[in-house]
Amino acid sequence: MNSYRDIWYVKILHEFPHLDFSFQETNSTFEPENRSYQESLILWGAAPVAFILVILFLASCCLCVQCVKKKPQKAQRTTCIRILVAIFIIFSIGGVAVGFFGNEQVGKGAKEFFNSLDDANQTLGEISVTVDTLDDVVDEFNGPAGVQALKELLSKLGNQTANQTLSPFLNQIEDHAKKTKNDIDSVKSNLPSLLLQKFSKQAVDVEFIRWTVTIVLLCFSLFVLLTTSLGCYKKSRCLIMTSVILGFFGLLLVWAGSGAYLGISVGMSDLCFDPDTFVESLGEDEAQKDVIKEYSQCQVGKGIPPMFKKDIQDAVNEVSKANSTLDKFFNESIKFIRVEQMSKPILYMRLHVDYAFGNVTSLGELLDCRTLHKDYTKAVEGVCETALVGVALLLLMLPFAGLCMIIVQCLLPRVWYLTGLKRGYRPVDDSDPFCHRPPPYNGYGTMEAERRGGARESCTLEYYRDLRRSADELRSEERVPMNDSPPPAGIYYSVSNER
Repeated sequence: MNSYRDIWYVKILHEFPHLDFSFQETNSTFEPENRSYQESLILWGAAPVAFILVILFLASCCLCVQCVKKKPQKAQRTTCIRILVAIFIIFSIGGVAVGFFGNEQVGKGAKEFFNSLDDANQTLGEISVTVDTLDDVVDEFNGPAGVQALKELLSKLGNQTANQTLSPFLNQIEDHAKKTKNDIDSVKSNLPSLLLQKFSKQAVDVEFIRWTVTIVLLCFSLFVLLTTSLGCYKKSRCLIMTSVILGFFGLLLVWAGSGAYLGISVGMSDLCFDPDTFVESLGEDEAQKDVIKEYSQCQVGKGIPPMFKKDIQDAVNEVSKANSTLDKFFNESIKFIRVEQMSKPILYMRLHVDYAFGNVTSLGELLDCRTLHKDYTKAVEGVCETALVGVALLLLMLPFAGLCMIIVQCLLPRVWYLTGLKRGYRPVDDSDPFCHRPPPYNGYGTMEAERRGGARESCTLEYYRDLRRSADELRSEERVPMNDSPPPAGIYYSVSNER
């Protein structure tokens, strides 16, 4: 599996510095049970969370400033700032969409990994069943219906010559069966039965939780972005403020997810940089580690690993010797025993010898390193080529969407501040001489005025004369009150002085 070291993104992520909580550099080898290694991954995961907490604090200060800021008397245009918000919302939605693809890619890689685990576990299960079956076959072969039955038959004959001639054959058959069982037990003791089974169920549960949490995170972010878009489109201060509040939680979730995937990607890159070392460490002793190494580094054209090959060959030889010895026993026994008396135990033993030979041959095929190595290769490819690509996409897109959402979150208080400000209607005193009046009606807009013609021009000229007259009155020093309007303060003061 050395080819995985040449993948560029694995090398980049693997070269990230690994520091523990005391900021001391630790080993970058994938060791999930090592406390220092765990601290290095947690430190990477906490970095984006610390960043977004600072940003949220600054955004909250900006919102407070906009809330206490004095409102302008005149409404201002918000088109440009709303267009800017819309652009960054579109970018954020694009990042979230790519995040959905990355999440499914991780799920696809995890599915490949689990399928390979199932295949490998099935192979290991078949090996275990075959070994147990061979043990049972050997025990039955030497049991009351097999070798022991022939010994009882000889003892009942009472023929000393028959006993001296045939007993050595039965003892040889019994020895061959015992040696076969010892060879099978040796194979069984070296089998790494817990190679993949001990964490397969945990991996399935963790992947389901990861997939669900990521989907909820992306959907919530999409809901916040759509709510913000609707608020800016409708110029609704209520929706905008709701978007600001939801945006705080959305940013916290997005950057928390970014931190989680940063730690996961660094850990996965460490695993994919040298998967063989980690898999070999799963062995409980040196013998099992050697077995795992043989299967993880199986070369083309290589068959049964050396530690199993000798035991399998010895077992096949012992079964063959037991079969040939049984033939010799039968040829010699017909001189002393009738065929009808020994046909049943002989037939029973022949069936068990054939069955044992078939199971030993099948065990050798199952122990061929190419079978388990193929499953191991598929499992590593599912993690390092498919799932890690999805994790890398999430690692890129979540911070990208988070940065765009930060900009939106900083612009929203300004949009909220400018949105909804309208020119209010001031109460007007119709008798105020300084207030401009509309032109006199004089039949303006009626059919009679249209027939007369020139009514529009006369009204317009009279209106402009009123405007000119009002301007002249403003320039004059003496202001005469009209109707019942109170006189200006300046005139009242001058009249009082004259009195």
